[in-house]
Amino acid sequence: MTWWPRVRGWLRAHPTLVDGLLALLVIGPAFGGRVNALPGPPITPTPASQLLVVIACLALTVRRRWPVLVWAVTLGASVVVILLQQGPSPALLPLLVALYTVATRWPVARALLAAAGSAGLLLLAQGFATADRWDRPTTYVVATWCMLSVVVGVSVRQQRLALAQARERARVAEESREEEAQRRVTEERLRIARELHDVVAHQIAVINVQSGVAEHLQPVNPERAGEALRHVREASAQVLAEMGTLLGVLRGGDGDEPDREPARGLAELDQLVESLRRTGLQIVLRQEGSPVPLGPLVDVTAYRIVEEALTNAHKHGAGTAHLLLAYRTPGLVVEVGNPVEPGRPRAAGSGRGLAGMYERVAVIGGSLRAGPTGRGQFAVRAELPAAGRPAVTGPEIAAVPW
Repeated sequence: MTWWPRVRGWLRAHPTLVDGLLALLVIGPAFGGRVNALPGPPITPTPASQLLVVIACLALTVRRRWPVLVWAVTLGASVVVILLQQGPSPALLPLLVALYTVATRWPVARALLAAAGSAGLLLLAQGFATADRWDRPTTYVVATWCMLSVVVGVSVRQQRLALAQARERARVAEESREEEAQRRVTEERLRIARELHDVVAHQIAVINVQSGVAEHLQPVNPERAGEALRHVREASAQVLAEMGTLLGVLRGGDGDEPDREPARGLAELDQLVESLRRTGLQIVLRQEGSPVPLGPLVDVTAYRIVEEALTNAHKHGAGTAHLLLAYRTPGLVVEVGNPVEPGRPRAAGSGRGLAGMYERVAVIGGSLRAGPTGRGQFAVRAELPAAGRPAVTGPEIAAVPW
């Protein structure tokens, strides 16, 4: 039935009109005879009882807006009509609709109390107006109809509540999916930004220094200037290669080869140290303990921390740096320190280097400290687990961002 959704939408959009049609449907049977199973001929209505029946039916047109008032009006009309006609009245029909309406709005206990109160008043009026015997089951038909109307209303209310809860759960689930998708997009953007920074920052620093050296030596020592330009060319070629690899990974699908990951490890540490020494940075490298196998992510993290710390030592330090690799149970300690010239203002940075180190260490469950040591030194110390593990607490940071 493709037409039913449209009809239902129209009915929901015009509730007052629908209730008016309901009142017209009820007003016809309400002028009839008995509505219960009591024996005897139909009761002849009086003009006053007919007027009350019409009032009770017309009150149904506003039952959604004022359900309690409509219930009170229909109940009063039903009681008075019973007294006027000396017996059960068809005016009970609008009362049943009103009871159903309040039952769809009220909690179960209050709805049952409304049904019991209505049935009690009707039975009391019937006892005064008729000579019906109270020991006959048919006397209590009016009470049965009242309870039945409330039971139907309560059932409809529970169904509506269940439907509303299901829609709310669906809405919350949809919002959660959107939030999860947004969170994943944000994490991916941060990962890409971190990789771009790690790939580019070091080599750009080398290019910057060597191009300055070449410009300074060109008039007086062309041979040294040419050597500096060769370093610039090597660094730029390496940047282009790593950028190409990174872009290949970003454009590729899940089935791409794993060796396309643009990640370096401590195996390339000598090349990193040598490239920075060529820029004029004096690096003292010290190793403690015997090397232990490191997880791939830990290896990448250690390399990137050393690269970032040494690059910043070259940019902000006094020309020397100390690098310590200490293999200790249960992992690796990486420490980079460099003296800071007294009175030299610290160059402004974006802060992404320190943030990137923090994020990388947080992923593998390590700890990180970065900041001035109070002895004219700036130190970065990272403690990394050998195999990596989920982070339980975030790494500790004590630093002004680079």
